[in-house]
Amino acid sequence: MANGQRHPRQAVEPSAFGISLSKGNGRPLFIQLHEQIIARISAGELTAGARLPPVRRLAEQLGINHMTVAKAYKDLAKAGFVEGRAGGGTHVRARYGTRRARGAEPAVGGPLLAERLYELAHAPGVIAFVTNYPEPDPECMKEFEICLQSVIADGLSPYFIYDSSNGRIGLRRAIVEYLSQQGLATTPDDVIVTSGAQQAIELVIRLLVPYGSPVIVERPTYYGVINALRSVGARILEVPLESDGMDIDKLEEHLSRHRPRLICTNPTFQNPTGVTTSIAKRHSILALARTHGVPILEDDHNSELRFAGSPVPSIRALSEPDDDVFYVRGFGKVFLPGTRLGYVVTPVRARPALLGLKAQSDMHTNGIMQEAMARFLARKNYPKILERMKKVYSGKQHRLIASLSAGMPPGTLIGRPEGGLSLWVTLPEGAEVSDLYYRAVRRGVAFVAGEAYYASHVNPRTLRVSFGLLRDDALEEGVSRLCSVVNDLMRPRSALNPIFT
Repeated sequence: MANGQRHPRQAVEPSAFGISLSKGNGRPLFIQLHEQIIARISAGELTAGARLPPVRRLAEQLGINHMTVAKAYKDLAKAGFVEGRAGGGTHVRARYGTRRARGAEPAVGGPLLAERLYELAHAPGVIAFVTNYPEPDPECMKEFEICLQSVIADGLSPYFIYDSSNGRIGLRRAIVEYLSQQGLATTPDDVIVTSGAQQAIELVIRLLVPYGSPVIVERPTYYGVINALRSVGARILEVPLESDGMDIDKLEEHLSRHRPRLICTNPTFQNPTGVTTSIAKRHSILALARTHGVPILEDDHNSELRFAGSPVPSIRALSEPDDDVFYVRGFGKVFLPGTRLGYVVTPVRARPALLGLKAQSDMHTNGIMQEAMARFLARKNYPKILERMKKVYSGKQHRLIASLSAGMPPGTLIGRPEGGLSLWVTLPEGAEVSDLYYRAVRRGVAFVAGEAYYASHVNPRTLRVSFGLLRDDALEEGVSRLCSVVNDLMRPRSALNPIFT
Protein backbone atom coordinates (compact mmCIF):
# COMPACT_ATOMS: atom_id res chain seq x y z
CA MET A 1 0.00 0.00 0.00
CA ALA A 2 1.01 3.64 -0.39
CA ASN A 3 3.20 5.39 2.21
CA GLY A 4 4.39 2.04 3.49
CA GLN A 5 1.16 1.37 5.37
CA ARG A 6 0.38 -2.27 6.09
CA HIS A 7 -3.01 -3.73 5.29
CA PRO A 8 -4.48 -5.07 8.58
CA ARG A 9 -5.05 -8.49 7.05
CA GLN A 10 -1.43 -8.97 6.04
CA ALA A 11 0.76 -11.29 8.05
CA VAL A 12 3.08 -9.38 10.37
CA GLU A 13 6.69 -10.43 9.94
CA PRO A 14 8.54 -11.01 13.23
CA SER A 15 11.01 -8.26 12.43
CA ALA A 16 8.10 -5.79 12.32
CA PHE A 17 7.33 -6.19 16.00
CA GLY A 18 10.73 -7.17 17.32
CA ILE A 19 10.31 -10.72 18.56
CA SER A 20 13.54 -11.98 20.08
CA LEU A 21 13.69 -15.33 21.83
CA SER A 22 16.42 -16.50 24.15
CA LYS A 23 17.18 -20.21 24.26
CA GLY A 24 19.52 -19.95 27.20
CA ASN A 25 17.55 -18.22 29.95
CA GLY A 26 15.71 -21.29 31.26
CA ARG A 27 12.26 -20.03 30.31
CA PRO A 28 10.17 -22.00 27.79
CA LEU A 29 10.22 -20.51 24.31
CA PHE A 30 6.44 -20.72 23.88
CA ILE A 31 5.98 -18.54 26.98
CA GLN A 32 8.51 -15.99 25.71
CA LEU A 33 6.68 -15.85 22.36
CA HIS A 34 3.27 -15.67 24.10
CA GLU A 35 4.40 -12.74 26.29
CA GLN A 36 6.01 -10.77 23.48
CA ILE A 37 2.95 -10.98 21.25
CA ILE A 38 0.76 -9.81 24.17
CA ALA A 39 3.16 -6.92 24.74
CA ARG A 40 2.85 -5.87 21.09
CA ILE A 41 -0.95 -6.07 21.30
CA SER A 42 -1.04 -4.05 24.53
CA ALA A 43 1.26 -1.42 23.02
CA GLY A 44 -1.01 -1.06 20.01
CA GLU A 45 1.64 -2.34 17.59
CA LEU A 46 -0.66 -5.23 16.69
CA THR A 47 -4.18 -3.93 16.26
CA ALA A 48 -7.51 -5.75 16.08
CA GLY A 49 -7.78 -7.77 12.90
CA ALA A 50 -4.03 -7.97 12.23
CA ARG A 51 -3.09 -11.42 11.00
CA LEU A 52 -0.20 -13.22 12.67
CA PRO A 53 2.26 -15.19 10.54
CA PRO A 54 1.35 -18.82 9.81
CA VAL A 55 2.73 -21.22 12.41
CA ARG A 56 5.32 -22.89 10.21
CA ARG A 57 6.54 -19.64 8.65
CA LEU A 58 7.06 -17.97 12.03
CA ALA A 59 8.79 -21.10 13.36
CA GLU A 60 11.22 -21.03 10.42
CA GLN A 61 11.93 -17.32 10.84
CA LEU A 62 12.63 -17.74 14.55
CA GLY A 63 14.50 -21.02 14.17
CA ILE A 64 12.25 -22.96 16.54
CA ASN A 65 9.94 -25.98 16.37
CA HIS A 66 6.53 -25.28 14.84
CA MET A 67 4.84 -26.96 17.84
CA THR A 68 6.30 -24.20 20.04
CA VAL A 69 4.58 -21.55 17.93
CA ALA A 70 1.37 -23.59 17.82
CA LYS A 71 1.27 -23.81 21.62
CA ALA A 72 1.88 -20.07 21.99
CA TYR A 73 -0.96 -19.31 19.54
CA LYS A 74 -3.25 -21.77 21.33
CA ASP A 75 -2.60 -20.13 24.70
CA LEU A 76 -3.18 -16.68 23.20
CA ALA A 77 -6.53 -17.87 21.87
CA LYS A 78 -7.51 -19.32 25.27
CA ALA A 79 -6.67 -15.98 26.88
CA GLY A 80 -8.78 -14.11 24.31
CA PHE A 81 -5.98 -12.18 22.58
CA VAL A 82 -6.26 -13.86 19.18
CA GLU A 83 -8.82 -15.88 17.27
CA GLY A 84 -9.08 -18.20 14.31
CA ARG A 85 -11.28 -17.12 11.42
CA ALA A 86 -13.37 -19.03 8.95
CA GLY A 87 -11.21 -17.73 6.09
CA GLY A 88 -8.06 -19.05 7.71
CA GLY A 89 -5.26 -17.65 9.79
CA THR A 90 -4.82 -16.33 13.31
CA HIS A 91 -5.87 -12.72 13.90
CA VAL A 92 -5.61 -10.29 16.80
CA ARG A 93 -8.95 -10.22 18.52
CA ALA A 94 -10.95 -7.04 19.10
CA ARG A 95 -10.78 -5.86 22.68
CA TYR A 96 -13.57 -6.81 25.02
CA GLY A 97 -16.44 -4.41 24.76
CA THR A 98 -15.60 -3.37 21.17
CA ARG A 99 -17.30 -4.47 17.99
CA ARG A 100 -15.91 -7.70 16.59
CA ALA A 101 -14.11 -7.31 13.26
CA ARG A 102 -16.21 -8.28 10.29
CA GLY A 103 -15.94 -11.98 9.52
CA ALA A 104 -14.32 -12.78 12.84
CA GLU A 105 -15.35 -15.89 14.72
CA PRO A 106 -15.19 -16.40 18.48
CA ALA A 107 -11.83 -17.50 19.81
CA VAL A 108 -11.54 -21.24 20.14
CA GLY A 109 -9.50 -22.43 23.10
CA GLY A 110 -8.41 -25.86 24.19
CA PRO A 111 -9.96 -27.69 27.14
CA LEU A 112 -9.96 -25.77 30.39
CA LEU A 113 -7.43 -26.80 33.00
CA ALA A 114 -10.30 -27.49 35.38
CA GLU A 115 -11.76 -29.95 32.87
CA ARG A 116 -8.43 -31.70 32.44
CA LEU A 117 -8.04 -32.00 36.19
CA TYR A 118 -11.54 -33.46 36.49
CA GLU A 119 -10.75 -36.00 33.77
CA LEU A 120 -7.51 -37.01 35.48
CA ALA A 121 -9.22 -37.28 38.88
CA HIS A 122 -11.66 -39.81 37.40
CA ALA A 123 -9.42 -41.60 34.88
CA PRO A 124 -9.30 -45.38 35.39
CA GLY A 125 -6.02 -46.53 36.86
CA VAL A 126 -4.67 -43.01 37.46
CA ILE A 127 -3.93 -41.84 40.99
CA ALA A 128 -4.48 -38.11 40.69
CA PHE A 129 -2.88 -35.60 43.06
CA VAL A 130 -4.96 -32.81 41.51
CA THR A 131 -7.92 -31.98 43.76
CA ASN A 132 -7.49 -29.02 46.10
CA TYR A 133 -10.87 -29.58 47.73
CA PRO A 134 -11.99 -32.19 50.26
CA GLU A 135 -13.92 -35.38 49.81
CA PRO A 136 -17.41 -34.66 51.17
CA ASP A 137 -17.52 -35.71 54.80
CA PRO A 138 -20.30 -38.29 55.42
CA GLU A 139 -21.64 -36.41 58.44
CA CYS A 140 -21.47 -33.14 56.51
CA MET A 141 -23.48 -34.65 53.65
CA LYS A 142 -26.02 -36.06 56.11
CA GLU A 143 -26.36 -32.68 57.79
CA PHE A 144 -26.85 -30.91 54.47
CA GLU A 145 -29.37 -33.53 53.34
CA ILE A 146 -31.45 -32.81 56.45
CA CYS A 147 -31.41 -29.13 55.53
CA LEU A 148 -32.43 -29.83 51.93
CA GLN A 149 -35.28 -32.04 53.08
CA SER A 150 -36.52 -29.32 55.41
CA VAL A 151 -36.51 -26.83 52.51
CA ILE A 152 -38.54 -29.25 50.40
CA ALA A 153 -40.94 -29.98 53.26
CA ASP A 154 -41.62 -26.27 53.73
CA GLY A 155 -42.51 -25.88 50.05
CA LEU A 156 -40.40 -25.08 47.02
CA SER A 157 -42.60 -22.44 45.39
CA PRO A 158 -40.53 -19.48 46.76
CA TYR A 159 -37.43 -20.83 45.00
CA PHE A 160 -38.83 -21.29 41.50
CA ILE A 161 -39.11 -17.58 40.79
CA TYR A 162 -36.36 -15.01 40.25
CA ASP A 163 -34.51 -14.20 43.44
CA SER A 164 -32.52 -11.27 44.79
CA SER A 165 -29.25 -10.72 42.90
CA ASN A 166 -27.23 -10.17 46.07
CA GLY A 167 -28.42 -13.42 47.66
CA ARG A 168 -31.11 -14.55 50.05
CA ILE A 169 -31.13 -12.55 53.27
CA GLY A 170 -31.13 -15.67 55.43
CA LEU A 171 -27.87 -16.88 53.93
CA ARG A 172 -26.24 -13.45 54.06
CA ARG A 173 -27.08 -13.18 57.76
CA ALA A 174 -25.72 -16.67 58.37
CA ILE A 175 -22.49 -15.74 56.54
CA VAL A 176 -22.11 -12.62 58.68
CA GLU A 177 -22.38 -14.71 61.85
CA TYR A 178 -20.02 -17.36 60.44
CA LEU A 179 -17.40 -14.70 59.70
CA SER A 180 -17.85 -12.95 63.05
CA GLN A 181 -16.69 -16.12 64.79
CA GLN A 182 -13.44 -15.77 62.84
CA GLY A 183 -12.87 -12.13 63.74
CA LEU A 184 -14.31 -10.52 60.61
CA ALA A 185 -17.13 -8.07 61.26
CA THR A 186 -19.46 -7.12 58.40
CA THR A 187 -23.14 -6.66 57.60
CA PRO A 188 -25.59 -8.57 55.39
CA ASP A 189 -25.74 -5.57 53.04
CA ASP A 190 -22.01 -5.92 52.30
CA VAL A 191 -22.31 -9.61 51.32
CA ILE A 192 -23.07 -10.62 47.72
CA VAL A 193 -23.69 -14.34 47.22
CA THR A 194 -22.13 -15.82 44.08
CA SER A 195 -22.01 -19.10 42.18
CA GLY A 196 -18.77 -20.18 43.80
CA ALA A 197 -15.74 -18.11 44.76
CA GLN A 198 -14.51 -18.10 41.15
CA GLN A 199 -17.47 -16.02 40.04
CA ALA A 200 -16.79 -13.58 42.86
CA ILE A 201 -13.16 -13.22 41.71
CA GLU A 202 -14.21 -12.62 38.12
CA LEU A 203 -16.85 -10.04 39.09
CA VAL A 204 -14.36 -8.02 41.14
CA ILE A 205 -11.83 -8.10 38.29
CA ARG A 206 -14.45 -7.05 35.74
CA LEU A 207 -15.43 -4.16 38.02
CA LEU A 208 -11.95 -2.84 38.73
CA VAL A 209 -9.73 -3.68 35.77
CA PRO A 210 -10.18 -1.86 32.43
CA TYR A 211 -8.74 -3.66 29.42
CA GLY A 212 -4.93 -3.62 29.42
CA SER A 213 -4.56 -2.23 32.95
CA PRO A 214 -1.76 -3.42 35.26
CA VAL A 215 -2.67 -5.74 38.15
CA ILE A 216 -0.44 -7.17 40.87
CA VAL A 217 -0.49 -10.88 41.70
CA GLU A 218 1.71 -13.20 43.71
CA ARG A 219 4.20 -15.40 41.84
CA PRO A 220 3.10 -18.14 41.63
CA THR A 221 -0.64 -17.66 42.05
CA TYR A 222 -3.97 -19.42 41.54
CA TYR A 223 -4.59 -20.11 37.84
CA GLY A 224 -8.23 -19.01 38.19
CA VAL A 225 -7.01 -15.47 38.96
CA ILE A 226 -4.58 -15.54 36.02
CA ASN A 227 -7.32 -16.69 33.65
CA ALA A 228 -9.75 -14.04 34.89
CA LEU A 229 -7.13 -11.31 34.44
CA ARG A 230 -6.21 -12.51 30.97
CA SER A 231 -9.88 -12.48 29.98
CA VAL A 232 -9.88 -8.69 30.44
CA GLY A 233 -6.46 -8.22 28.84
CA ALA A 234 -4.82 -7.19 32.11
CA ARG A 235 -1.08 -6.56 32.25
CA ILE A 236 -0.08 -8.94 35.02
CA LEU A 237 2.68 -7.77 37.38
CA GLU A 238 4.09 -10.60 39.48
CA VAL A 239 5.53 -10.20 42.98
CA PRO A 240 7.72 -13.08 44.17
CA LEU A 241 6.24 -15.04 47.04
CA GLU A 242 8.56 -15.53 50.01
CA SER A 243 8.16 -17.92 52.93
CA ASP A 244 6.00 -15.36 54.78
CA GLY A 245 4.17 -13.74 51.88
CA MET A 246 4.81 -11.28 49.08
CA ASP A 247 8.17 -9.55 48.66
CA ILE A 248 7.14 -6.19 50.10
CA ASP A 249 9.96 -4.25 48.41
CA LYS A 250 8.92 -5.57 45.00
CA LEU A 251 5.28 -4.85 45.78
CA GLU A 252 6.13 -1.26 46.61
CA GLU A 253 8.21 -0.94 43.45
CA HIS A 254 5.30 -2.10 41.28
CA LEU A 255 2.90 0.22 43.07
CA SER A 256 5.18 3.21 42.56
CA ARG A 257 6.15 2.53 38.95
CA HIS A 258 3.00 1.09 37.36
CA ARG A 259 -0.01 2.48 39.26
CA PRO A 260 -1.88 -0.85 39.16
CA ARG A 261 -5.65 -1.12 39.43
CA LEU A 262 -5.73 -4.05 41.85
CA ILE A 263 -3.65 -6.22 44.20
CA CYS A 264 -4.67 -9.90 44.19
CA THR A 265 -3.57 -11.99 47.15
CA ASN A 266 -4.38 -15.40 48.62
CA PRO A 267 -2.77 -14.88 52.03
CA THR A 268 -3.73 -18.06 53.90
CA PHE A 269 -2.56 -21.50 52.68
CA GLN A 270 -1.91 -19.90 49.32
CA ASN A 271 -2.86 -21.87 46.24
CA PRO A 272 -0.55 -23.38 45.02
CA THR A 273 2.34 -22.90 47.49
CA GLY A 274 0.56 -23.24 50.85
CA VAL A 275 2.36 -20.11 52.12
CA THR A 276 0.60 -18.08 54.82
CA THR A 277 1.32 -14.36 54.81
CA SER A 278 2.55 -13.12 58.19
CA ILE A 279 0.59 -10.61 60.23
CA ALA A 280 3.35 -8.05 59.69
CA LYS A 281 3.20 -8.38 55.92
CA ARG A 282 -0.60 -8.22 55.95
CA HIS A 283 -0.33 -4.86 57.67
CA SER A 284 2.33 -3.78 55.14
CA ILE A 285 0.17 -4.78 52.17
CA LEU A 286 -2.76 -2.84 53.63
CA ALA A 287 -0.63 0.23 54.32
CA LEU A 288 0.86 0.26 50.82
CA ALA A 289 -2.54 -0.24 49.19
CA ARG A 290 -3.91 2.63 51.27
CA THR A 291 -1.00 4.93 50.39
CA HIS A 292 -1.29 4.26 46.65
CA GLY A 293 -5.09 4.08 46.54
CA VAL A 294 -5.17 0.53 45.15
CA PRO A 295 -7.95 -1.96 46.06
CA ILE A 296 -7.15 -5.45 47.35
CA LEU A 297 -8.81 -8.69 46.24
CA GLU A 298 -8.35 -11.18 49.10
CA ASP A 299 -9.07 -14.81 48.21
CA ASP A 300 -9.55 -16.80 51.42
CA HIS A 301 -10.29 -20.24 50.00
CA ASN A 302 -9.86 -22.69 52.92
CA SER A 303 -8.41 -21.01 55.99
CA GLU A 304 -10.69 -23.21 58.17
CA LEU A 305 -8.52 -26.25 57.38
CA ARG A 306 -5.65 -25.27 59.68
CA PHE A 307 -3.62 -28.17 61.11
CA ALA A 308 -0.92 -26.30 63.02
CA GLY A 309 -0.06 -22.83 64.28
CA SER A 310 -2.40 -20.03 65.26
CA PRO A 311 -5.03 -18.46 62.98
CA VAL A 312 -3.99 -15.19 61.35
CA PRO A 313 -6.63 -12.47 60.88
CA SER A 314 -7.69 -11.88 57.30
CA ILE A 315 -6.57 -8.69 55.58
CA ARG A 316 -10.22 -7.62 55.49
CA ALA A 317 -10.44 -8.08 59.28
CA LEU A 318 -7.35 -5.87 59.73
CA SER A 319 -8.62 -3.15 57.40
CA GLU A 320 -10.09 0.25 58.20
CA PRO A 321 -13.60 1.24 57.03
CA ASP A 322 -12.21 3.33 54.15
CA ASP A 323 -9.93 0.56 52.83
CA ASP A 324 -11.04 -1.06 49.58
CA VAL A 325 -10.69 -4.74 50.43
CA PHE A 326 -12.83 -7.21 48.49
CA TYR A 327 -12.95 -10.40 50.54
CA VAL A 328 -13.82 -13.54 48.55
CA ARG A 329 -14.66 -16.94 49.95
CA GLY A 330 -16.58 -20.08 49.07
CA PHE A 331 -17.98 -23.17 50.75
CA GLY A 332 -16.66 -25.63 48.17
CA LYS A 333 -13.04 -25.80 49.34
CA VAL A 334 -14.12 -26.79 52.84
CA PHE A 335 -17.61 -28.28 53.07
CA LEU A 336 -19.42 -29.42 49.92
CA PRO A 337 -17.80 -28.54 46.57
CA GLY A 338 -20.90 -29.36 44.52
CA THR A 339 -23.01 -26.66 46.16
CA ARG A 340 -21.18 -24.02 44.06
CA LEU A 341 -21.82 -21.30 46.63
CA GLY A 342 -19.45 -18.44 47.34
CA TYR A 343 -19.60 -14.80 48.29
CA VAL A 344 -17.75 -11.50 48.30
CA VAL A 345 -17.71 -9.02 51.17
CA THR A 346 -17.51 -5.73 49.32
CA PRO A 347 -16.64 -2.14 50.29
CA VAL A 348 -19.78 -0.03 50.67
CA ARG A 349 -19.03 2.33 47.79
CA ALA A 350 -18.44 -0.53 45.35
CA ARG A 351 -21.59 -2.46 46.27
CA PRO A 352 -24.05 -1.03 43.69
CA ALA A 353 -21.69 -1.48 40.73
CA LEU A 354 -20.66 -5.00 41.77
CA LEU A 355 -24.27 -5.97 42.31
CA GLY A 356 -25.07 -4.70 38.82
CA LEU A 357 -22.37 -6.95 37.35
CA LYS A 358 -23.71 -9.90 39.31
CA ALA A 359 -27.19 -9.29 37.88
CA GLN A 360 -25.72 -9.11 34.36
CA SER A 361 -23.73 -12.29 34.90
CA ASP A 362 -26.45 -14.72 35.98
CA MET A 363 -29.27 -12.71 37.61
CA HIS A 364 -29.04 -14.67 40.88
CA THR A 365 -27.53 -17.76 42.49
CA ASN A 366 -29.55 -20.96 42.97
CA GLY A 367 -32.14 -20.18 45.66
CA ILE A 368 -32.73 -23.74 46.90
CA MET A 369 -29.02 -24.29 47.58
CA GLN A 370 -28.77 -20.90 49.27
CA GLU A 371 -31.63 -21.70 51.63
CA ALA A 372 -30.20 -25.14 52.44
CA MET A 373 -26.78 -23.63 53.20
CA ALA A 374 -28.38 -20.97 55.40
CA ARG A 375 -30.05 -23.70 57.44
CA PHE A 376 -26.83 -25.74 57.50
CA LEU A 377 -24.96 -22.82 59.06
CA ALA A 378 -27.84 -21.97 61.41
CA ARG A 379 -27.82 -25.50 62.91
CA LYS A 380 -24.20 -24.85 64.00
CA ASN A 381 -23.07 -28.45 63.79
CA TYR A 382 -20.27 -27.56 61.37
CA PRO A 383 -17.58 -26.94 64.08
CA LYS A 384 -17.61 -30.66 64.93
CA ILE A 385 -17.45 -31.52 61.23
CA LEU A 386 -14.49 -29.18 60.77
CA GLU A 387 -12.60 -30.64 63.70
CA ARG A 388 -13.00 -34.15 62.31
CA MET A 389 -11.94 -33.02 58.83
CA LYS A 390 -8.84 -31.28 60.20
CA LYS A 391 -7.73 -34.46 61.95
CA VAL A 392 -8.23 -36.53 58.80
CA TYR A 393 -6.42 -34.16 56.45
CA SER A 394 -3.68 -33.32 58.90
CA GLY A 395 -2.85 -37.03 58.98
CA LYS A 396 -2.89 -37.23 55.19
CA GLN A 397 -0.62 -34.22 54.89
CA HIS A 398 1.92 -35.66 57.35
CA ARG A 399 1.98 -39.00 55.55
CA LEU A 400 2.34 -37.32 52.18
CA ILE A 401 5.24 -35.13 53.32
CA ALA A 402 6.99 -38.09 54.94
CA SER A 403 6.58 -40.31 51.87
CA LEU A 404 7.71 -37.63 49.43
CA SER A 405 10.69 -36.75 51.62
CA ALA A 406 11.75 -40.38 51.71
CA GLY A 407 11.23 -41.12 48.01
CA MET A 408 12.15 -37.96 46.08
CA PRO A 409 15.74 -37.39 44.91
CA PRO A 410 18.07 -35.26 47.05
CA GLY A 411 17.64 -31.57 46.41
CA THR A 412 13.85 -31.74 46.14
CA LEU A 413 12.09 -28.98 48.09
CA ILE A 414 8.74 -29.93 49.64
CA GLY A 415 6.47 -27.30 51.16
CA ARG A 416 5.24 -27.76 54.72
CA PRO A 417 2.16 -25.52 55.06
CA GLU A 418 0.19 -25.19 58.28
CA GLY A 419 -3.02 -26.16 56.51
CA GLY A 420 -4.79 -26.60 53.21
CA LEU A 421 -4.92 -29.55 50.86
CA SER A 422 -1.86 -29.09 48.63
CA LEU A 423 1.92 -29.23 48.74
CA TRP A 424 4.25 -27.25 46.48
CA VAL A 425 7.18 -29.31 45.25
CA THR A 426 10.32 -28.01 43.53
CA LEU A 427 12.45 -30.65 41.82
CA PRO A 428 16.26 -30.54 41.86
CA GLU A 429 18.30 -28.56 39.35
CA GLY A 430 18.29 -30.22 35.95
CA ALA A 431 14.71 -31.50 36.09
CA GLU A 432 11.81 -30.10 34.08
CA VAL A 433 8.21 -30.90 34.89
CA SER A 434 7.32 -30.75 31.20
CA ASP A 435 9.51 -33.84 30.72
CA LEU A 436 7.91 -35.50 33.72
CA TYR A 437 4.19 -34.88 33.26
CA TYR A 438 3.29 -37.29 30.46
CA ARG A 439 5.69 -39.95 31.72
CA ALA A 440 3.90 -39.77 35.06
CA VAL A 441 0.43 -40.09 33.52
CA ARG A 442 1.58 -43.13 31.54
CA ARG A 443 2.85 -44.55 34.85
CA GLY A 444 -0.60 -44.01 36.38
CA VAL A 445 -0.06 -40.90 38.50
CA ALA A 446 -0.98 -37.25 37.86
CA PHE A 447 -0.27 -33.85 39.38
CA VAL A 448 -0.64 -30.21 38.32
CA ALA A 449 2.42 -28.79 36.54
CA GLY A 450 3.64 -25.57 38.12
CA GLU A 451 3.49 -23.61 34.85
CA ALA A 452 -0.28 -23.22 35.30
CA TYR A 453 0.36 -20.89 38.24
CA TYR A 454 2.72 -18.42 36.57
CA ALA A 455 1.70 -15.54 34.35
CA SER A 456 5.34 -15.36 33.22
CA HIS A 457 8.83 -16.29 34.45
CA VAL A 458 7.87 -19.93 34.96
CA ASN A 459 9.91 -22.10 37.30
CA PRO A 460 9.95 -25.29 35.19
CA ARG A 461 10.84 -27.49 38.17
CA THR A 462 7.64 -26.91 40.16
CA LEU A 463 4.46 -28.93 40.62
CA ARG A 464 1.45 -28.94 42.92
CA VAL A 465 0.57 -32.18 44.72
CA SER A 466 -2.96 -32.12 46.15
CA PHE A 467 -4.57 -34.76 48.35
CA GLY A 468 -8.19 -33.69 48.73
CA LEU A 469 -9.84 -36.82 47.32
CA LEU A 470 -7.18 -39.47 47.95
CA ARG A 471 -7.72 -42.43 50.25
CA ASP A 472 -4.74 -43.53 52.33
CA ASP A 473 -3.89 -46.62 50.26
CA ALA A 474 -4.04 -44.66 47.00
CA LEU A 475 -1.92 -41.91 48.54
CA GLU A 476 0.95 -44.25 49.36
CA GLU A 477 0.83 -45.99 45.98
CA GLY A 478 0.59 -42.64 44.17
CA VAL A 479 3.67 -41.30 45.96
CA SER A 480 5.54 -44.50 45.09
CA ARG A 481 4.69 -44.05 41.38
CA LEU A 482 5.51 -40.35 41.39
CA CYS A 483 8.86 -40.77 43.13
CA SER A 484 9.74 -43.64 40.80
CA VAL A 485 9.17 -41.62 37.64
CA VAL A 486 11.03 -38.57 39.04
CA ASN A 487 14.03 -40.69 39.96
CA ASP A 488 13.99 -42.33 36.54
CA LEU A 489 13.96 -38.90 34.94
CA MET A 490 16.85 -37.61 37.07
CA ARG A 491 19.12 -40.63 36.76
CA PRO A 492 20.58 -39.94 33.31
CA ARG A 493 20.88 -36.25 34.04
CA SER A 494 22.77 -36.86 37.28
CA ALA A 495 25.35 -38.94 35.44
CA LEU A 496 26.17 -35.95 33.24
CA ASN A 497 25.79 -33.32 35.91
CA PRO A 498 26.55 -34.65 39.42
CA ILE A 499 24.13 -32.59 41.51
CA PHE A 500 23.63 -35.20 44.23
CA THR A 501 26.96 -34.76 45.99
